Amino acid sequence: LHLHWNGHCSQQISFHQSIAMKISYAITSVTLPSATVSAFSSRNLMSPSFLRSHGQLSGTQRHSNTLISLASSVSNLQEESTASNENIEPFDDHVDLTFTQQTSAGPKTVDVDKPLRNKISEAQSEIEKFVSDFRELYNDLENAGGSIRRQMSMPGNRNSHSVSFTYVAPPSEYRRAKGDNPQLDGSWRLQSPDVYGDDANWKEMHRDITEKRMGNLPSAPPLLVYLPGLDGFGISATGQFDDLSSTFELWRMAVNKNNIDISFADLVKSVVSFITDATAAVDETPREVILVGESFGGLLSCAVAMALKKSTVLEKQMKLKGITLVNPATSFDETNWDQVVPLLTSLRYLESREEIVDSSGNFIFNNLDLPTPYSVLGGMALAATVPDSNQFSRIFDFMLRNVRSGSNDEILTASSDGFRLLAEYLPAVTLEQRVTKWLPVGTFVVNNEDRLSKLDVPTLVIAGKDDNVLPTKEEADRLTKLLPDCVKMDISGSGHFVLDNRVNLTEALLDSHIDPLDLQKKSPPYDPVTDWNLPPKEVIDEVIQKRVNPLRENTSPVFFSTDPVTGKRRRGLSLFPSVEGKPLLIVANHQLFGLDLGMIIAQLLEERGIVTRGLSHPVVSDGFSGMGSGSQRVQRRRYEINEDNPFGNDLFPMFGAVKVSPRNFYRLLQTNQTALLFPGGVKEALHGKDGAYKLFWPEKTDFVRVAAKFNATIVPLSAIGSADSAEILLDPSEMVELPFGIGDNLKNASASTTSARFDADNSDELFVPPLAVPKPIPARHYFLFGKAFDATSVDPKDKKTCQRVYENIRQEVQDGIDALLEARKLDPYALNGLRRNAYRRIFGKDPPTFPLESVKPSNNRIQ
Repeated sequence: LHLHWNGHCSQQISFHQSIAMKISYAITSVTLPSATVSAFSSRNLMSPSFLRSHGQLSGTQRHSNTLISLASSVSNLQEESTASNENIEPFDDHVDLTFTQQTSAGPKTVDVDKPLRNKISEAQSEIEKFVSDFRELYNDLENAGGSIRRQMSMPGNRNSHSVSFTYVAPPSEYRRAKGDNPQLDGSWRLQSPDVYGDDANWKEMHRDITEKRMGNLPSAPPLLVYLPGLDGFGISATGQFDDLSSTFELWRMAVNKNNIDISFADLVKSVVSFITDATAAVDETPREVILVGESFGGLLSCAVAMALKKSTVLEKQMKLKGITLVNPATSFDETNWDQVVPLLTSLRYLESREEIVDSSGNFIFNNLDLPTPYSVLGGMALAATVPDSNQFSRIFDFMLRNVRSGSNDEILTASSDGFRLLAEYLPAVTLEQRVTKWLPVGTFVVNNEDRLSKLDVPTLVIAGKDDNVLPTKEEADRLTKLLPDCVKMDISGSGHFVLDNRVNLTEALLDSHIDPLDLQKKSPPYDPVTDWNLPPKEVIDEVIQKRVNPLRENTSPVFFSTDPVTGKRRRGLSLFPSVEGKPLLIVANHQLFGLDLGMIIAQLLEERGIVTRGLSHPVVSDGFSGMGSGSQRVQRRRYEINEDNPFGNDLFPMFGAVKVSPRNFYRLLQTNQTALLFPGGVKEALHGKDGAYKLFWPEKTDFVRVAAKFNATIVPLSAIGSADSAEILLDPSEMVELPFGIGDNLKNASASTTSARFDADNSDELFVPPLAVPKPIPARHYFLFGKAFDATSVDPKDKKTCQRVYENIRQEVQDGIDALLEARKLDPYALNGLRRNAYRRIFGKDPPTFPLESVKPSNNRIQ
């Protein structure tokens, strides 16, 4: 057994008890076949006599005796310590139980200690645990994290293994290999790789992996090669590995942090050589390959793609299916990092080289009591640029929480250990070599417009819009224009560390135009009417929390429904009609700018479980692409919430809104769905100073005729509040008359906007908003669902009856608006936002409203 202590021993938990517990676990839980067992210890742990008495041991028959003997010795040490009342000094490392298993592939290290680490870490502070987890993650990336690893020899030096490629088995495969042990969830971190050099039979091994992944499938999954950033490990993408390995044959690249002789050209040759061998092993040709590069790996991916496309040898055995560039460092030449980094790394010369720096210029950490200036200032530079606002906020809250609860010694010790991570896993001399040698050469090779314009490979650029390390937002635009087949995916609110839990890389690949599994080719085109599904509950809850609840808090909305027989009103939606197997049509007035749509959809869903499909203007459905947003191709994430624009239209399609058109409206009712229609359209949503709460409905009765054809129930909806929440300064008609070309530009943009009415020209609809100034606190909003009408008895071919029903429904909506405006006069909180907010702060709920009887009942007979 290998005993190694890592981390400080808490006074609350005996170190000896910890070791005894681990050894007892090993005795009861682990069988050690053909293992070479040895006992080692770092300083201050055990006496030299103990180490001598428990040195090298081998043979399966003595394993249990050895473990019992180890436990006995530890117990004796504990008794001696207790008897002499000795103070045990803090220890440097963590107890790991590992054994070396002899396999056909050579020695293999197996770790049996992981199930106990959580128990030991309970004695650590949160900061210590965070640093320990981070170091362990790096250790897994460097030494574990896969089932097979290939150490690539460098050109001209077969003994130099600076680059490796590790195959990550899918979680299901790993569970089967481990006998479905519930403690092993199949994570990539639980895999211990067999390591081979270039002299192994890689063609046979690649063939075995591919055949195993194929199973009963007609073809092998694409070979996906992940290329990391400057750290050489890809720590930011670790949360993606399990999903990627389940869908693709995933190989992740790693670069030795201690080798400073490898060049950018060597990296390109290594990747090309690996892909050449991997694709040559499969009889089915060409083998599909996908490159995924993050940060520096994105720059490297472009260079590798250019080399692969140029190779005539690889044309028959592989097909470059696509490239995914995540915050690519192709924009490095637009930054000042080539000047800043050498200044940071030169701080290593401030230290005493005899004590802390070896002959290669790397730090000797055993001699350090405090972090080096390079690790401190470098860590501060990374902390200031890498996290986005959300990540920084979480880090700040985490640190603040620990500052309040932890002791100064604990915080200082853990923080010092955390700063050492940079120098430990990205030494100064290594960082300097990679920034000054790799990146300038890479950008010179890749950033040639002629080369980029000929790289005709489907490319997806994933860009963190708040990246402070690189100008990624602008670079994504540049690459989208230069590359022949490039689509960008902007991640709002994300920085350089973009592949966190907000982004599913596998999902993004499957949804992209790369179409790695040809799912889009094999499936019929997406039908927004019949193929749409409501988002998962957690997404709905998040949207309501982030988008709807802020509006609710500011507007204190009140909903009413109407008895279809008596016409009396009731607070809430209990009188909203329930229909099964029939379509439902809600017909409403459009409030100013249409910002109340989310509250309507959410209220129907939460209170009655009714999924409502909105019919939206083509401009809204197309993301304003018809108003001059350019020709860039953009891909959105599934269930993406745009953090940059809380009033954006990104959620409309997610929650079932479809482009308003006769066909879509017809098919919604034909398939018995609930549709929400605003007949007044743009004229109501963008009304002027004199248009508040007036209906601008067309004279055509089309929606009544379609509703009658499918026996739909029509529910009028009246809403007020938005027009009182803003001060309109200029009407739309006045906006187009503005001087200095402003009015002409608005007029031209409106004329080029697709009209919502199929029988009208674009120029017939003035799509220009009024100039309005929002009030500090919006007015209270009121929603009244009027008397429902069952259109079953209406003959859709009877134009007179359809016209009469149409007019009655319009009158019901207008009467509802008038009834709400009149009743609102009795609500002291209607237009007094300060008073309303004060009530909410004091009582934690919305204030009361006007008496229910003050809302005039419906006297309309819709027939």
